[in-house]
Amino acid sequence: MTRGVVHTLQIDSALLQGNPWGDPATRDLYVYTPPGARGPLPAVLALAGFTGSGAGFVSRKWRQESLPERLDRLIAAGMPPVVVVMPDALTALGGAQYLDSPVNGPYARYIVDEVRAFVAERFALTGRWGITGKSSGAWAALTLPTLFPGAFHAVAAHSPDAAFDVAYPPDFPGAVETIREAGGLEAWLTDFHSRLDLRGPDHAVLNLLAMACAYSPEPDRAPLPAALPVDLDTGALVPEVFARWLAWDPVHRLPACADALRALDGIWLDVGTRDEFRLQVGARLVHRALNAASVPHDYAEHRGGHFRLNSRFDHSLPWLARVLSADQG
Repeated sequence: MTRGVVHTLQIDSALLQGNPWGDPATRDLYVYTPPGARGPLPAVLALAGFTGSGAGFVSRKWRQESLPERLDRLIAAGMPPVVVVMPDALTALGGAQYLDSPVNGPYARYIVDEVRAFVAERFALTGRWGITGKSSGAWAALTLPTLFPGAFHAVAAHSPDAAFDVAYPPDFPGAVETIREAGGLEAWLTDFHSRLDLRGPDHAVLNLLAMACAYSPEPDRAPLPAALPVDLDTGALVPEVFARWLAWDPVHRLPACADALRALDGIWLDVGTRDEFRLQVGARLVHRALNAASVPHDYAEHRGGHFRLNSRFDHSLPWLARVLSADQG
């Protein structure tokens, strides 16, 4: 099988310079070009999930194809060729939901403005962009086209964060107890930043803190520059803060964003019926809301969970490539 090329590049981001966490402004960027690529091609932006980056797409894993290997196979089987762009948007807390935030940095503009322009300057593109992702990356794939109308032409979202009231609160009590056992939030943060390993209970805490920095940022707060949707003394929900989170829930946002989604050439949405974070509920509600708003889309459920989702690209990538390659005349 003829193989495509993975170009390992570095992008110096002006937008991420001086970001509040001191995260690097120079980032690795992986760009896949198909075998024998000639002439302008559509591009697909592939966004990793929470604590992931573009490097995870190109690395080999046990009993799994890398994304470039998968693309080689799909293109050999007849999928229209596309350029695939895999960026790094990691933060000190694992991710920023690819969203602009005064306490994380302008990650949405970094992705939409800087990364796309950087790639367009170096590769022959048609100007038609798709966006895909898993989990947090899928949330961004659904959200960024509504914040930057016209930037993207098609979306493929695999198990996106949605129905926040179902997805997030069940993990709050475990996060609260981990923080309390550490001696409080400041003590937990100090300990976390003093080591490189990630312990089992850390993920729930990181998810809580990172989402707060994305959805309910408050730069003047300390030790975390964000309002938390849960009381660290009692473990009770803080409704006024969680309401700020819900404002970013695709289920809640969709009615006001329907026009931007309707302007896309296609939306692909799928989810596993055994999702460990209950995201099948959110996907079904997004599917219902898209139908109610008369937004055309393709929807599918599969008998999987939240992890090892790369096989779903076998379905969405050929679909994206066909939509992006269709004659627009």
